[in-house]
Amino acid sequence: MQNAYPATQSYRWVICGCSLLILMVSNGMTLGGMAVFDIELMKSLSEIAGREISVTEIKLRDSIMLGTASIFGLGTGWLVDKVGVKPLILVGLAIFAAGNFMYSQIQSLVHMYWIQVSFGAVLALCGLMINVYLISSWFDKQRGLAIGLVLGGSSIGNAFFPQLNTWLMTMADWRQVFVWIGLIPLALIPLAFFLLKRGPSSAGLPTANTKAGPPIVLTGYSLAEALSSRNFWIVATIAMCTFYCILGMSANVFIYMSKANYSAASASTGVSILFIGGLIGKVTSGHLAENFGRKLILLTGLGLMLTGGVSLMLAIKLDSAFALWAGLVAFGFGWGGIYTLIQLLAADLFGMRSLGKILAAINILDAAGGALGPVMTGILFDVSGSYFLPFGVITGLLCVATIAASLLDLKQAAIEKARLAA
Repeated sequence: MQNAYPATQSYRWVICGCSLLILMVSNGMTLGGMAVFDIELMKSLSEIAGREISVTEIKLRDSIMLGTASIFGLGTGWLVDKVGVKPLILVGLAIFAAGNFMYSQIQSLVHMYWIQVSFGAVLALCGLMINVYLISSWFDKQRGLAIGLVLGGSSIGNAFFPQLNTWLMTMADWRQVFVWIGLIPLALIPLAFFLLKRGPSSAGLPTANTKAGPPIVLTGYSLAEALSSRNFWIVATIAMCTFYCILGMSANVFIYMSKANYSAASASTGVSILFIGGLIGKVTSGHLAENFGRKLILLTGLGLMLTGGVSLMLAIKLDSAFALWAGLVAFGFGWGGIYTLIQLLAADLFGMRSLGKILAAINILDAAGGALGPVMTGILFDVSGSYFLPFGVITGLLCVATIAASLLDLKQAAIEKARLAA
C-alpha cells in the first residue's frame, strides 16, 4: 500500500504535474499521435494484403481500443478503490511501451487490432479515469483548476505527438518511428514509481487542504445510489454523445484534410489545432467553472462545439479554408471545456465514497460512444464519399447533449449530497 501522505500544500501540485505527463502520453500517443500514421498504414497494409484497405478498416482500430477501455473500465474502477492508482499506472505504462514496439512488426489488420486491445487496457489503467480519481483524491479546494490542468495534458499530447511523429517520419519509416516513441512510456515508469502516492481523501485521511486530525469518513453516493440518480444519466448522456463527437472528429480530421488535398504537414497542423483549442478550453473552463458555475460553462462549451461542427460542414459544402480552420478552433475550445466539466461534475455530484466505481460506470458509457465515433464516421464517409454526412451526425449528437445539459439539476444534487453526508 502507498501510505505516505506528504503534509505540504505543494506536494499535491507535484502529483498534478505527474498526472499531467502521464495523461499527455497515454492519451496523446493513442489518439492524435496515431492519426498521422493512417495514410502510411493504409498503404503498407494494402501492399501486404494485396487489396485496398479502407478508411473504415483503419478507423476500426480506434473503436476496438475504446471499446476495450470501456470493458476494462469497471474492473479498473473497482481496483483503484482497493489498491490505489500507482500499481495500475505502472502496469499500464509497461503495456503501452510493449505495444508500441509490437506496432513496428505488424503484418496485417488483425495484428493491429490485437495491439489496439492492449492500448485499450492502457487507457483503462493510466488514462482519463485513473488520473481524475488521483486528482480528486488530492484536491478538494481548487479541484476544478487541478482537473482542468491535468486534462490539459491530454490536449498537449494530442497537439504535440502528431507534429513529433510527422517529423520523425521524415527521418525514418513508420515502423522505426514506433520503436522510438515506445521509449517514451518506458521512461515514465521510474517517474511514476518514485513520485506517485495515493491521495489522502481516497483513504479517509485529511487532504492537503484540511487541518491534521482523525481520519475522515468518506461521503457521497454509492454506485447503486448514483445509478438511481437522474443526474448520473444526464452526465452519462452528455459524455456518450460528446465522446462520439470528439473521437469521431479527431480520428478523421487528418484523413479528411488529406483527401481535401491539404499537405501532410497542414493536416497534422489541423489535428494539433483541434487539440490546442482543447488544451486552452480544459484549463480555462476549470477556473471559470469555479467562478461562474458548472452548468453555464458546460453549456458554453457545447455551444462552441456546435458552432465548430456547423462550420466544418460549411467548409465541406463551400470548400472554404476559413470555415475549416475556424471550425477546428471552435470545436477544440468547446471540447476542452466539456471534457473538464464532465469529470469535475462527477466528483462534485457524487463525492469520494465510491468515486472510482462511479467514474468507471460513466467511463463505460462514454467509451462506448467514443468507440463508435471513429468507425461510424469512417463508415459514413465510405458510404457517402464525403465527410459532410458524418460531420452532420456529429452536429446532431451535440444538439442532444445540449438538451441533456440544460436538464442538469445541480441544486437538487447539492441537497441530496448533504443528506447523504448527514
